[in-house]
Amino acid sequence: MKIALIQSYVDRDVEKNIQNMANQLKQCKEADIVLLPEMWTVPYENKAMKASIVYQSEAMDLLQKMSHQNHQRIIGGTMAEKAGSSIYNTCFVYDKGQLVTSYRKMHLMHFHGRIDYTEADVFRPGNQFCVVDHMGILVCYDIRFCEQARILAIHGAKILFVPAAFNQAVGKAHWDILCRTRALENEVFLCAVNPAYTYQNYTSYGHSMIVDPNGQKIMEMDEKPGIAMADIDLDQMDRIRHRMPFWQIRRTDLYTCEEKENEMDRME
Repeated sequence: MKIALIQSYVDRDVEKNIQNMANQLKQCKEADIVLLPEMWTVPYENKAMKASIVYQSEAMDLLQKMSHQNHQRIIGGTMAEKAGSSIYNTCFVYDKGQLVTSYRKMHLMHFHGRIDYTEADVFRPGNQFCVVDHMGILVCYDIRFCEQARILAIHGAKILFVPAAFNQAVGKAHWDILCRTRALENEVFLCAVNPAYTYQNYTSYGHSMIVDPNGQKIMEMDEKPGIAMADIDLDQMDRIRHRMPFWQIRRTDLYTCEEKENEMDRME
């Protein structure tokens, strides 16, 4: 299985970003699966993301068209999705021109620093996990929550796809650790994509990567815009799980929150 990662530069001009993505997707004809970054249509700032909903149809049409034309699966990063009175940070997945699933980001970033920031000022969180054809989806901040990745793996995900937009400071501290840990602890492949180095209102980290079920990087990009492709062998997951049988050793008889809560009640 050949997977392509598109580490795109994101401009303030949404039409320019859509055209740029069209050109990059044309270069991915050899790939079976193509992964785009989070919010590839617009700079990652709340006002811009909210305004970008008017481009939702145009961006989705591009993904549908290129998926059909290249006869491949496109995991379309994310874009702002308007649904009723709510806006979601949504990943649409197309396979050979058909919309096969979508996933709305569950965990919205909330940060306290020199400036407080929350995605909830724009987006509503999704409530549905997404696994389709042994592929699970996390979006950016989701990768910090081990429970979500584990649930996807329990429900059959062999590859975790992570459209993201980590900035440079946080990326240097956490990106590599989180990507490799989520892959290693679940013994699955993980493919994760950030935008390229310059990302308007902050500096994106880049360093998109593919990690194997043993936590080893198959490939990693630098910070520059570009496309990278790599082949993965899903049989490797079975070999690793046979050698290191984490899944057989898990103490699921002890893992329920209810049991722990009852035990605490008895102690009191």
